[in-house]
Amino acid sequence: MPNTFFSRIKYLLYTYGLFILFFLAQKIVFLLYHFSSSAQNSLAECLGVLWHGLRMDVSVAGYLSLLPLLVLLASTFFNGRIFARILQVYFALVALLTSCIFVGDLMLYGYWHFKLDATVFTYISNPKGATASVSAGVVAIGIFAVIACAWLQLWLLNQCVAKPLLRSKKSTYRIVESVAIVALAIPMGIGIRGGLSASTMNVGAVYFSQNMFLNHAAVNPNFSLLSSLQYSHSFGQQYRFVSDDEANAVFEKLTRYPAADSATYLLSSRRPNIIFIMLESCGARFVESLGGEKGVMPNLDKIAGEGIFFTQMYANSFRTDRGITSCLAGFPAQPTMSILKYPKKCEQLSSIPKSLINAGYNASYLYGGDVDFAQVSSFFISQKVTDITSQKNLPKRELQSAWGAHDHTMFEHLLQEVKSETQEPYIKIFLTLSSHEPFIVPFKKFDEPWLNAVAYTDSCLGDFVDKLRKTPQWDNTLLVLVPDHAASYPYLQRYTPERHHVYMVWSGGAVKKVQKVNHICSQSDIAATLLHQLQLDVAPFTFSKDVLNPQAPDFAFYAFPNGFGVVAPQGRIAFDCDVNALILEEGKGTDSLLLQGKVFLQKLYDAIEDL
Repeated sequence: MPNTFFSRIKYLLYTYGLFILFFLAQKIVFLLYHFSSSAQNSLAECLGVLWHGLRMDVSVAGYLSLLPLLVLLASTFFNGRIFARILQVYFALVALLTSCIFVGDLMLYGYWHFKLDATVFTYISNPKGATASVSAGVVAIGIFAVIACAWLQLWLLNQCVAKPLLRSKKSTYRIVESVAIVALAIPMGIGIRGGLSASTMNVGAVYFSQNMFLNHAAVNPNFSLLSSLQYSHSFGQQYRFVSDDEANAVFEKLTRYPAADSATYLLSSRRPNIIFIMLESCGARFVESLGGEKGVMPNLDKIAGEGIFFTQMYANSFRTDRGITSCLAGFPAQPTMSILKYPKKCEQLSSIPKSLINAGYNASYLYGGDVDFAQVSSFFISQKVTDITSQKNLPKRELQSAWGAHDHTMFEHLLQEVKSETQEPYIKIFLTLSSHEPFIVPFKKFDEPWLNAVAYTDSCLGDFVDKLRKTPQWDNTLLVLVPDHAASYPYLQRYTPERHHVYMVWSGGAVKKVQKVNHICSQSDIAATLLHQLQLDVAPFTFSKDVLNPQAPDFAFYAFPNGFGVVAPQGRIAFDCDVNALILEEGKGTDSLLLQGKVFLQKLYDAIEDL
């Protein structure tokens, strides 16, 4: 019997098996790299990551083995040399791609706390911005890790498959061997599908623990990334939980309520000048009066105590790009995509700045970093804000941060803009950046870098407000303070309400009286609340409610990676769309809250489709 008989079947099994071994090894490296999280679980639970994740690894290995199967099938009829060369090129591409995905997921997980998904494409077009959170040393290590991982994969695949095939001749029993190869496609197809059950392979299929870190560790990052791409189109077909008639009926109860009377007007002017400041990552966890860390944001607490303090606000999302549209456009964040990726749809959004510009306001936006990052500049331009200050306009001597200019520099620019402004009324929108990784700031109060960076931003805010009070502009100024999103500090699961708890503060001479507003709301409610105070049309803001209207329902909707949460006075829920189940259920009436959340998300994606 010739030594080529069934050798190609062996090569196919080697290919399939090596891919699975690579993925198992990557899971072990993931657990070791994130040892502080792994160590909180037993050895059996960590081994469960390998066992439960194997099903998805088999699926991805099947996808990657499809081309080798076809190549090996063809090689049974011809000399193997040309087909070996094809495999060498293919293996090189696969090794490089999967290594990039693995290392990217490995290193970004510590910052994002969710598996690599299509979100990365929002930032990958701007490498400088995407790497601003990490040091050059970390980037260098990452590049080296990609090269090493890719080289090892390629060497093994070439040694076990491509090189032996290079020396092989066409099969003596080519019909029998080709039939056997085709037959192997059947179990491979079953593996790709995830088994013979009704459900096909999905991210939630490998979840096995109440600890989300273990579930995430079990997920193959290649599958996570590619499967998330399906949520980037056909928006009207996604998240279909109930019939359109039922969705419309439930949504109407959430968004239709009697108009507020004049008693709800809290401003002394119908056309105040507005300074709208979004505080990077400065969530409620850092505000002492909201039960957060002591002494981190004393200036914010002081300003809140002298104005209108919205204490029960929740961030709609976990990223800045989605927080911007939530805060300024009244458009809730999405679990699997960012509306900023779709400029044509952004152009159709209503927003606070666009409404104010149409009412005669002058508008500007300030940010000390790269305004093109995550396509933020296109959003502001589409909303008629063309006066934009960013690192492009700043002298190089001021760009001392990894992200651009430190907050104290930008607060000074904001103050000078206010003092020199000749066109009133105006809205000035400012996004801080120093309280973002890597948390390197020219300030020292806390040893913990994150706390210290937030305390620095708070000190800059306090200094700015103190100086603003002394200007003649103060009397007709409404100062709005809100985080772009909350923080996971010290470590919070992304699906928990605590992870999304933020606040909003209104201060300035335009505020008539000091008070606290304890109604449960979200960032997307800012638009209707603020514009109603200015007696401007809020009808275009479908997903925004006037928090100061006592008839408006008390609830907050927020999104996390492929899931959503709802907070209301009677209870709190979080729903994971990957596993199609509640992962948090507290209080009474949770069935009703779940329905409300599903309807809210369904109607949100209907709206995206219609934009």
